[in-house]
Amino acid sequence: MDSKEMDKGRRVFLKSLLTGSALVVAQSFGGGLISKVLADGDTRSAIKAYDLPVFQPKGAVGKGFPQSIAAGDPTATGAILWTRVDPAEEKAGLSGDDFDMSLVQWLDSGSKPPNKAVRQAIEDGQFIMVEVSEVPTFNKLAMRCYTPIWNGFDHVAKVDLDGHLESKKTYYYRFITKSGLVSQTGRFKTLPSKGAHLPSVKIGQLTCQDYTNGYFHAVRNLAEEELDFVVHLGDYIYAEVEYGTVAERKIQLPSGADHAFTIDDYRFLYQTIKSDKDLQLLHQNHAMVAIWDDHEFANDTYYPAIAPDDSDQSNPGRRLIANQAWFEYTPARVHFDRKQKFSEFQIYRSIAIGDLAELILTDERLYRDAPPCGSKSSDKFFANGCDKMFDPNQSMFGNQVSKQRDWFLDRMQKSKNVWKIWANGVQFTPMKILGRYMNLDAWDGYSGERKIITSELKKAGIKNWIILTGDLHSYEAAIVKDDFKKDRDEEALGVEFMVGSINSANYADMAKDKVRGILPMAKKRKSSNSYPIPEEAFDEILSKIDAGKLIEDAQEKAKKNKIREQDIMDDVIDKILEKIFNLVSVENPWLKLFNSTTYGYAVLELSHNKATWSAYSVEDIKSPTSTGKSLLFQCEVPRDQAELRILKD
Repeated sequence: MDSKEMDKGRRVFLKSLLTGSALVVAQSFGGGLISKVLADGDTRSAIKAYDLPVFQPKGAVGKGFPQSIAAGDPTATGAILWTRVDPAEEKAGLSGDDFDMSLVQWLDSGSKPPNKAVRQAIEDGQFIMVEVSEVPTFNKLAMRCYTPIWNGFDHVAKVDLDGHLESKKTYYYRFITKSGLVSQTGRFKTLPSKGAHLPSVKIGQLTCQDYTNGYFHAVRNLAEEELDFVVHLGDYIYAEVEYGTVAERKIQLPSGADHAFTIDDYRFLYQTIKSDKDLQLLHQNHAMVAIWDDHEFANDTYYPAIAPDDSDQSNPGRRLIANQAWFEYTPARVHFDRKQKFSEFQIYRSIAIGDLAELILTDERLYRDAPPCGSKSSDKFFANGCDKMFDPNQSMFGNQVSKQRDWFLDRMQKSKNVWKIWANGVQFTPMKILGRYMNLDAWDGYSGERKIITSELKKAGIKNWIILTGDLHSYEAAIVKDDFKKDRDEEALGVEFMVGSINSANYADMAKDKVRGILPMAKKRKSSNSYPIPEEAFDEILSKIDAGKLIEDAQEKAKKNKIREQDIMDDVIDKILEKIFNLVSVENPWLKLFNSTTYGYAVLELSHNKATWSAYSVEDIKSPTSTGKSLLFQCEVPRDQAELRILKD
């Protein structure tokens, strides 16, 4: 969301309420406004220093913080800071059902001390101290504050520093408990003020991380990039754990089920994935701006809280606890209230980046209409389609429930910034193969609404529209048209950049598993939790391209030349993928680049003259040792032209 402007003599502080007591007490160094606290009743008071205890770090850094720290949703004057305190190491904390991060109170240096309840809570260790500095040694502080450890929200602590800090600076932060537990050190950058000139910005792009399917080499490489922040496009966790292709990364849920159903299950998934050292390094080095896709709740989910792999009945209770776990573990500027309906939780929002860009993030799962042609896999993947997918009332945004499409179009049309960057969960451009729709779980299934979006933005004369997409575990660079069949490339409205997965299975993985399953001497591998399309849909595609004949011919050749079957696998897989990708290219001419053979991340660099998208790949995600990265694709988009100039393919 847009940050509030701040004069240098004032600071804004997040404040949450529990039973009428203040839940954030902040002390600022080097500003006219020092701190604030909201006290019981109508009496408002603030602190300067007020002789509150300053918690001192003792012992090893990181002890008691198994999930490390994270920052999110940066603004010109702050960010959300997050951590979780291990309850086995630190017993103290606040209980309660209300976690309200939306209330902000301004106070000046003439305010009064905190009330007795607040002082007592701090002295009892129910609050954790947060320190922020421009140097990693913390010997010169920018600010210090106290914020609760929320026992009822899995012992997490969150504080919103929006309004605290200065723009376009790098800050370091850490958390310290009363007993002296000290967290790892994190780092984030504040953005320029809204409308302020910004020469350039670099944004990391990532998606789809199936902990059980391999290691996070892409995440470590992204962590080491010089960036302003990263955008995560969803599937941060996978609620499904029935398969584990890497033995040491298999997950056993507390409930014992194969899919997450309880709050303990969902929390355990976040606890597990946030214990990964590569992912921790990413969060320690960069602020993250995140949305979700489906696996944060359940595969292919849609409104009203239906998880089709488990039941065709709505399960609002399960959806609500999945929302809660995401809120607990994601440093995002959103409000959660467990007394509200699951559909009242809003994660769509926008972030202004000076005068250069506006990042518009949408939610394409919580409110979306049911699949247009049926909920069976054959109705959604490699499907013939149906008339309903072209109905303008068939809404990915769930506009009848959320009015999200109206909000999205309004943000796009009113943005004064040069680039309009849409953080989009699923593929926007059409994709057919052999005359059938590859994926009606993406925007093809909501073609009528897609037409509304492109027509409205064309009518408004929107320029410099870039879509950042995840979900398909594939890399793609495409141009966006109003009429994909009739419009010439020169009439394009924008571009779409899809990033491959961190380590979730791709089309190459599916081909490898299929060939291994057919060759009797090959080593079998269990199915993945994270195939981009269902196995039965892929099997039908293989049948249509006569992949069986390719395999038989290769087997005969191997037998004749006395070659081991294992040694012919790569050649067979390459031929299968070549056939599939050639079909994709021929039938979808707006897709200028496509690759589904590797994993990785991307970096989008924006200037006032152009946008440059660089896609990187990593290898051997099954090995714990990283082999580095390589540049897979690089494209350039000139300002005011929806044109893809391919620099590396």
